[in-house]
Amino acid sequence: MVIVAVASAIFCGLPRDKCSPRPPLNASRSFYTKQNLCRASLARPGLYTARTMFILLGTDTPLRRRPLVTEALIILMLAAYLAVLVIGVSNEDMARQMLDGMALAQRDFQWWQPVTYLFAHDNPLLGGDEHPLWRLLHLGFNLMGLWVFGSTVEDRIGRGAFVVFALLGGIVAGLAHAWSSPAPVIGASGMVGALAGGFIVLRPRCKIRTLIIFILIRIWMVPALWILAFWIMMDLIGWAGLSSSPVAHVAHLAGYLWGAATMVLLLLARIVMPYDDDLLRQFKQWRRRHIFKQVVHAQQHATRKPAAKTTTTKPSPGSEAIAHIRSLLAADDLEAAAGAWATLAAKDTTAVLGRRQQLQLANYLQASGDRMAAAEAYQRFLTEHARAPEVGEVRLLLCVLLVRFLGRGAEAIPLLQAAMKGSLDQRRAALAQTLLTEATTA
Repeated sequence: MVIVAVASAIFCGLPRDKCSPRPPLNASRSFYTKQNLCRASLARPGLYTARTMFILLGTDTPLRRRPLVTEALIILMLAAYLAVLVIGVSNEDMARQMLDGMALAQRDFQWWQPVTYLFAHDNPLLGGDEHPLWRLLHLGFNLMGLWVFGSTVEDRIGRGAFVVFALLGGIVAGLAHAWSSPAPVIGASGMVGALAGGFIVLRPRCKIRTLIIFILIRIWMVPALWILAFWIMMDLIGWAGLSSSPVAHVAHLAGYLWGAATMVLLLLARIVMPYDDDLLRQFKQWRRRHIFKQVVHAQQHATRKPAAKTTTTKPSPGSEAIAHIRSLLAADDLEAAAGAWATLAAKDTTAVLGRRQQLQLANYLQASGDRMAAAEAYQRFLTEHARAPEVGEVRLLLCVLLVRFLGRGAEAIPLLQAAMKGSLDQRRAALAQTLLTEATTA
């Protein structure tokens, strides 16, 4: 699908179409041309503008399994496209009627159209004055977006849930377009928009490998948030009537909104298990930092007040919390200890346990999948217990978290440089060198 998009764009550029009301089935040959059909497509001006081409190739998120459902959807879309193409060679009227039956519109609405329109795409044999390769962009960019975002979402939520999520997102996006416009619509980018919205909730800090063709050809790692923000901006401009782009803007916007909102609800209900850097986890971390700043401000304000006359001292809340965490660890109640530690860490950035207890707690957080909290616990261990015999192992483990899971390679570089200056065996030295290379090239 990337080859289709690249070839179409390099040789032809981007088609620019407009939407208009849907004609009857016995319409003339010009029905499926740029004057009469609204395309739900990612082939928008932002992907080919001022002789600059942007092609999304994949994400920096490793997949745990093969995205079979995403591949099946791509195959079905290609099969539907080729079926119309083959039929159109011998009978163009039948091919036009086939697309007319698959397209979604306010008038002549049929119950199957909210699904079938997702698999129909503009076909070069159905008339019009566009170059055939231009019209391949409609299919190529939609398949590109489906592969980039769909494979990651399928890997995170599972194949069965992915089928329901993707199809419902496409249906909602198509119905939103039909509600807002009488023009018929074909194309899968309403579904791709829903997948992009769900993707950004699951992986807000993810970067996407992007092929940029501008004088020179180069691949850049672009934050997914930047790409989605640009698409939303372009759709808002088109929806406001400030652009002549040939896309179903309402379908895209409805897809983004539905996908993001639904994925948030699935995370809150724990139908989809939270991840270490999903949007909800990022919000929780921001809230902890906000509470911490408030506590620090209150403490600084308290130090400016005159000292009290009484000399009676009471145990500080921090010391009481540490004693409570130690007792939970001693009782082997690691889950409760992790919860108490999260509360303490949000209030006191200097709080740290003893050497073995701090390491035990950090290892539990890592094993339970809370990598961000584990990284913070390991950092406090290194700060407080810099001469502990476990420092070398902890430093490398922290660097693995920072580089490969949290996207904070810059923080890992000085740690790796310090580790490589020490005495490391061959295996650990090789790991440190690999992590340093990954951190400097991220």
